Amino acid sequence: MRRTILITLTTLLISLALCTMSHIRVTRVVKHARHLRTEAIEAIDVDDAQRAETVLVELAGFLDEEQGWLEVLCEHDDLHEIKAAIIDAQASIEFGITDDFYQAIYRFGESLEHIADVESVRLTNFY
Repeated sequence: MRRTILITLTTLLISLALCTMSHIRVTRVVKHARHLRTEAIEAIDVDDAQRAETVLVELAGFLDEEQGWLEVLCEHDDLHEIKAAIIDAQASIEFGITDDFYQAIYRFGESLEHIADVESVRLTNFY
């Protein structure tokens, strides 16, 4: 009986540690991506397309670096959606279509918030 309780508690602690680590990782990625997204929007707002494109390249590189962990922790479709939105935003900058840039970057933000919401630690996410 003692051994069963010890194994159960050990398993519970390991599970909690893994959940906490994955939550911290996803939260860190989402926070940094939000920051870079805001920088890109601010650059377009002041007509600095080159800076916005640089920020989007930085954002894509950051997400590429984190892709290994994100593939394990998040749904593939969600990750595909944020990548597609970044590509659309970059293409919009290259073609000089500001309205399409805003649409793509806000779609990126919405997908990013969806990932943050789905991966957050809440009681409703445990079922």
